[in-house]
Amino acid sequence: MMGSPKGFLSGLQRFTFASPIYNYTLLGRVPDRLLGTPPELLPGNASAGQAILSGALTFKGRRYPLPNFEVLPKELSEELCEYTHGFSWLADLRIVGGPRARHRAQALIADWLSRYDDWDLFVWRPDITGARLANWITHFAFYVSDVDVRFREELFVSLARQSRHLSRAAHMANPGLEAVLALQGLIYAGIAVPESDNYLAQGLELLEAEARNQILPDGGHVSRNPSNQLRMLRAFLEIRDALMAAHIDLPNWLKNVIERMVPMTRALRMGDGALVCFHGGGAGESAEIDLILAKSNIRGKPALIAPHTQFHRLSAGKTTLVLDAGAPPTVQTNRWAHAGTLAFEMSAGKERLIVNCGSTRQMGLKWQQALRTTAAHSTVVVDDTNSSELGKNGGLGKRGHTVQCSRREIDGRSVLEVSSDGYKGLFDLQHRRFLMMSSDGTELLGEDLLIGTGGKRFTIRFHLHPNVQATLIQNGNAVLLKPRRGRGWKLVSPDTEVLLEESIYIENADHPRRTQQIVIPGEILGRGAAVKWRLEQI
Repeated sequence: MMGSPKGFLSGLQRFTFASPIYNYTLLGRVPDRLLGTPPELLPGNASAGQAILSGALTFKGRRYPLPNFEVLPKELSEELCEYTHGFSWLADLRIVGGPRARHRAQALIADWLSRYDDWDLFVWRPDITGARLANWITHFAFYVSDVDVRFREELFVSLARQSRHLSRAAHMANPGLEAVLALQGLIYAGIAVPESDNYLAQGLELLEAEARNQILPDGGHVSRNPSNQLRMLRAFLEIRDALMAAHIDLPNWLKNVIERMVPMTRALRMGDGALVCFHGGGAGESAEIDLILAKSNIRGKPALIAPHTQFHRLSAGKTTLVLDAGAPPTVQTNRWAHAGTLAFEMSAGKERLIVNCGSTRQMGLKWQQALRTTAAHSTVVVDDTNSSELGKNGGLGKRGHTVQCSRREIDGRSVLEVSSDGYKGLFDLQHRRFLMMSSDGTELLGEDLLIGTGGKRFTIRFHLHPNVQATLIQNGNAVLLKPRRGRGWKLVSPDTEVLLEESIYIENADHPRRTQQIVIPGEILGRGAAVKWRLEQI
């Protein structure tokens, strides 16, 4: 079908899994009950649940036909198939409640059992199987109350078979979120399925190793993708709550991981409560993020400095800025990393002003690649060239890239000085960016320097959120910015020309919204170039 675990070992295992004999090896003891069900961390969406009753699945703001599982292989994207076969949408039916929603859940599960109960390269991928087991177990009481004997028997046989397979295949999941989702399902099976303590012990042991490799000392995720950060935190919280509900002592390492991740997750939020968009992450929903953080039961302020994840946050008054102060992550940690080094996003109150263009998996590789480029970020571009080489099928090229950053306070003003050598190999240029935010957050002073002899032209790009209206003023040396709510802002570059150009923005719904970008063009003469600019509230 599509996407699968990688590597020589997993290739050999897939050959084994595909053999007719393998399905017989999944036979064994079948439970007749569950010992309990984990609590639901996040409630479903009633509107999405009503849509399922009407034969449609809601995903990232769009609705797709879902009469049954027969349409999935050819009609839906890989990401949507992952979501559908993972069954997290059961929560949407559960919140609707009542016999009609329950019977629809039963019908879709029965349809899945009739089509995919034997091993399938995509559908039984470890992360998808783990998500499916976790959701079937979590929502068990909702959909099983009035089922007939045959459905109940087939369900328990499938739960046992999938758990047995996951115990063999969980270690093959791609590192990161996929591995955590696989292990979450294995842990849930170990908690809920009678006489399955071995699954619990195996899952926790592998999860500890995964957390050690994936969560950095400052609490950030190695992918540097804020969406992955949030989803990983949610999974750890769900596992914590499942263990507590089963009266199982929490491992100290799990408590420590959650305590580190929460301040880092808070640091990656804009003033509207949603996430910054870096390295393939989307903004998400602020209400959902609020609930996840509240369920952590950990209070405190956002982290301002992330020395390992390499994001920096400036916050004063009602203004928030998050800067990408690190080299793009490796292909091993984030296949779809972006070439957006030294880019920033900024909000005033609950309104986003400066953004990056976002990301997508739904709209195809061409769009995905375009959104990874340096030009799709609020940073400097030299000769229309990416600051990091982007592989055609993900990953980065061999060009080296290091970033240095210092932070200090001067008379109540927060100052960031960062430098990147992403252009050194091609143009013998270093990009330095200076940012200073006033103590009340009403002014941001910036300077971009290109130091070296290579390159011909550069552009400094400030992509604007679609809700911001922009107008050139002061004979083309400034731009007036009017957000949907709140006071206006002005970007001024006193010594250079300022242009307004078209741009696009993809937040959550996976379709581009038209917007504008401020562009400051310039030439690289002699030993480089320097441009000063400022953003000020008016």
